[in-house]
Amino acid sequence: MSVYQEAYHLPEFNYDFEGLTIEQRGQIHIVKFNDAKNLNAMSYAQMRDFNDYLKLVRYDKDVRVIVLGGDGKSFCAGFNLNDLNLEVPEDMGRAQRDFYIMQTICSDQVVNMRNCPQIIIGALTGHAIGGGLSLSCACDLRVLGESYKMQAGYLNIALTGTDMSGSYYLPRIVGFARATEILTTARRIGAAELLEWGFANRVVADEDVVETAVEMAQQMIKNSAPFGLRLTKESLQTSLDNSFDTQIKMENRNQVLASQTEDARRGVLKMNPKLREDVKANPQNYTFNNL
Repeated sequence: MSVYQEAYHLPEFNYDFEGLTIEQRGQIHIVKFNDAKNLNAMSYAQMRDFNDYLKLVRYDKDVRVIVLGGDGKSFCAGFNLNDLNLEVPEDMGRAQRDFYIMQTICSDQVVNMRNCPQIIIGALTGHAIGGGLSLSCACDLRVLGESYKMQAGYLNIALTGTDMSGSYYLPRIVGFARATEILTTARRIGAAELLEWGFANRVVADEDVVETAVEMAQQMIKNSAPFGLRLTKESLQTSLDNSFDTQIKMENRNQVLASQTEDARRGVLKMNPKLREDVKANPQNYTFNNL
């Protein structure tokens, strides 16, 4: 257990999950759904692990950016229908037993993604159907592989065109008219069109998706202090709901919080022309350390 965990009575950061593979690369986590044989469709086990991961990692000061993807040919093909329990207990209705509980666990993922203070970069390839579409939308940025295709597949099984925050995020990302087309036609929309629509930050070859996302993460880490980056995500997320006046207050509050850190003091000193030679000679004295 680290000093940080002892001081704040936090659990040990054990990232051993059945439904996820997690690679730590410095201050970046590369997280992948690992059920490629089922196109990473959301099983209860996978959703449990992803929710548990997101609730744990938010307290880990040493993880600054998360890159999210899926093993194999698919990012996420929606809910794994094989996990539905059709044998309903006599004292519980099917809607309650199968769908209300399932829907809550599904939507908890995007709630936890939003509450997670680390930036989440989607490194997305292959199919993103139904819930996979919504998970894609809930990422803070998206790098798409050329094979990426998004579809509101719920419509094809007589359900509504969206859940898990899709109708919240998608109109804000691509505009109301385009979101309406995506969520009402169930047509598959590819990476090139999604780049044109502003859904993707980058489109690259499938084999380059993760490394491109990691490069973006490294740029964020290089150019920011840990606390400042977390507060920036918080401001961006609250901007989706706040009025202008409330958002200005949020920005003011976050800027004051960030200014009262050792990292901010170091940052100001680093920009002082009189200290230019000392910065070159002793860069360790001006490095951000989440202080």
